[in-house]
Amino acid sequence: MTDFVRAARPNDLGDVTAITGRSTGSIAFIAGGTDLIIAHENLPWPDLIIDITGIAELDFVDVTETAVQIGAATTMSTLDRHKGIRKSLPLLAQASAQVGSAQIRNRATIGGNIASAVPAGDLLPVLKCLEVRIEILRHDGRTEVLEFDDVVVGSGETSLGNGDLITGIVLPLKHGANRISAFAKIGMREVLTIARLNMAIAANYDQAANRVSDIRVVAGAVGPLPLRLPAVEAVFQGRVIDQSLADDFLNALVSEIDNAIPGRYSQSYKRRAIIGLGLDLLRDLFDREFSPALPLMEPV
Repeated sequence: MTDFVRAARPNDLGDVTAITGRSTGSIAFIAGGTDLIIAHENLPWPDLIIDITGIAELDFVDVTETAVQIGAATTMSTLDRHKGIRKSLPLLAQASAQVGSAQIRNRATIGGNIASAVPAGDLLPVLKCLEVRIEILRHDGRTEVLEFDDVVVGSGETSLGNGDLITGIVLPLKHGANRISAFAKIGMREVLTIARLNMAIAANYDQAANRVSDIRVVAGAVGPLPLRLPAVEAVFQGRVIDQSLADDFLNALVSEIDNAIPGRYSQSYKRRAIIGLGLDLLRDLFDREFSPALPLMEPV
C-alpha cells in the first residue's frame, strides 16, 4: 500500500481523458463504491482514484425503437424502476431488482457490475443474453465498442487496461414486440443474496402458434464466466410449449450443469436447484404452471 492515495473528481469525460493521459501510476474508478463496503483490509489500493459520480453523461437511460442505451454510472434502482426498461427488457429490470439490498441498489452501477466481473454478478448473464455492446473510453482518449465476451474474460477479470473506463452499454431491440424475457436466481438468503445460480432467457414468442424462436439461454454462477446453453436452446426448436417440452427443457438444464461442473462439490445441489430455477422461468415467460421433472439420478 502506498503512503497516500491521490483522488480526482472530473466534471466530464474530457476531464477524465486529461487526467488519465498524464497519470503514470495505477488508476481505479469509483462510482457506487459497493465493492469497497465488503472489501478486505488487504485491498490493493491504486495510486489514483477517479470519482465519476459527478459526470452527468454517464448517468442516463435512453429507450428507442431499436435500442436501449444506458450510462455506466446508472444505478440498479434506476434500472429497476425505469418504465421503458420494464417494458422492453423485463429481464434486466428483474435482475437489477435482485441486486443486494435497497441501499446497495441505490449505489451500485451497471458499469461497476461489468467491471467487477464477479461470476455471481446478476447482470452479467442478462447482458450476455441480450447481446450487449459495451462502450469503453481508453486512457488515451480513444473510444471502442466491444462485445461482452471481449470485455469480461474471467473471474474478476476484464480486458480493460489501466485507466480504461466503461462509459455505457447498448442493448439492441431488434426482435420486435414478440420478444419475451425473464431472469431468476437462487441464493443462500433472501436478503443481500449472492447468487449460487442465476439464469437469463430471451426469445421471440408466437402466441398463436405457441412456439418460440431465436431463443438465448445464459446461466451464471456455474463457472468463471456466464455460460450460454445451446443444447437447452435446441430443445425449443420447432416445438410447441407444453409439458413434454418443459420436461426436456429441465433435463437439458441438468445435463448442462453436469457438463459444466463435473465432480464439483456443488454439482448435486445445483443440478436440483436448476430444476426450480427453470420452472420459475417457464412460469414467468409463458404465464402458466409446469410440473417438475422426475426425480433425478445422482451425478456419476
